[in-house]
Amino acid sequence: MTGPVEFLRGNFEKIFISVSIIAAALITYFIPNNISFLNFFFLPVILAGYYVGIRLSVPGAVFCVCLVVFYAIVSPVQLQQPHDTVQVVLFVLTWGCFLILAGALVGNQQEKIRLERSKLVELNSEISSSFEKLKKARVETVIGMATLSECRDFRTGLHLQRVSRLCKLLAEELRSKPEFEGYITDEYVNDLVLSSVLHDIGKVGTPDSVLLKPGPLTEDEFELAKAHTLIGGNALDEVEKRMGGRSFFTLGKQIAYSHHERWDGTGYPRGLSGNDIPLSARIVAVADTYDAITMDRVYRKGMPHEEAMRRIREASGTQFDPRVVEALDSCQESVKLSLDAVPANGMYTIPV
Repeated sequence: MTGPVEFLRGNFEKIFISVSIIAAALITYFIPNNISFLNFFFLPVILAGYYVGIRLSVPGAVFCVCLVVFYAIVSPVQLQQPHDTVQVVLFVLTWGCFLILAGALVGNQQEKIRLERSKLVELNSEISSSFEKLKKARVETVIGMATLSECRDFRTGLHLQRVSRLCKLLAEELRSKPEFEGYITDEYVNDLVLSSVLHDIGKVGTPDSVLLKPGPLTEDEFELAKAHTLIGGNALDEVEKRMGGRSFFTLGKQIAYSHHERWDGTGYPRGLSGNDIPLSARIVAVADTYDAITMDRVYRKGMPHEEAMRRIREASGTQFDPRVVEALDSCQESVKLSLDAVPANGMYTIPV
């Protein structure tokens, strides 16, 4: 059952208009010889037009005119002094026309505003729908590009999903640290998760004899394998240029180029070190390594979580950014739960 407070809130405009009409009527009736109080009737009529529209403002104005005419009949002294009857009639007619016109204008304007507001709501709905379609198209585009490397190695699809989930957990853990406040935003996390699946896209240019070799690589083969960072980075750089500005492909390019750089500067392809390595690439480096250690390979079985954590901790400050390693340490329980949720069939479910 609706209480009095809820009733007042839900019917405030109607109650306010009704009270204004009654107040104007009482003031006009009980204060004789002062027809200027007729102007109080403009208040409820204009309010009716503003809140309800022309369908109530014009009938309200007509009602007010009839009410004043009724006053003139019942109590002529109320409106006749100091004027004669003809003057009173002319005044009431003139005043009534202005009142009806005012109500019609305000009510009509309000109807136009409501129509425009309705169109605006529809437009916002269309924009929101288009934006959602654009976001979905963006994800599908990235997945389509990522499948280029997957078609070379059936394990890649599962690996990409796991890396993207790890990146999300690491980024959300890092954003709680003061040094990353304001830099790691929701947009950054979403772009990182999406673009991280492109880190090995350059492997489309790596020969099968190297990519699928069931054993250690020779020095020459390793050089061919390292070239995937430049192939992928250059390809995404070209995409970014064609898009005409910064986008999620910017992070993808940074990651493709730099996810094999090392904190101590001994990585490849450019020998970057420390904070010169983009944060996105530092995060992917840890995520990629963790998953590489724990997943089965053609030449070895995957190692347990504890062994992966031990190796990554040992490489903190040399291969990896110590802060990213600390983040992995802090959220390792969430890591295990998240990776257990990855479907074994390798179907893409990017957590954006």
